[in-house]
Order: sequence, then structure tokens, then C-alpha cells
Amino acid sequence: MKLILSKLPASKFIRVHRSFIVSIPHINSIQRNRIKIGDKLIPISESYNSDFFQVIEK
Repeated sequence: MKLILSKLPASKFIRVHRSFIVSIPHINSIQRNRIKIGDKLIPISESYNSDFFQVIEK
């Protein structure tokens, strides 16, 4: 996953879970510790939570 993330533009992609990298422009909504993209819910793990919200709040 680290290799994949390193090849993606950091301004458009972020890791939110050990199994998930998401496209920031495609996020429809954020519900507590989950992201909704289309009809899919993706968990935000505790270890990536603070980094994710720092990026989103910019």
C-alpha cells in the first residue's frame, strides 16, 4: 500500500485504513469514522484518523 500511495498525487489521495486509499475529490460525505463514496462506506481507522481530518479541514 505504501508503494501505491507514493505513486499517487498526495493532494488527491489519502490513506484512511490499512486496506483503503481514497480519492479525496470523490468523497460524498463523512459520517463519524466512515467515508461515503457513492453507495460504499469506507472505515477510517484510528491510526489514520487525525491525518485524514487535518487534510480534510484545509
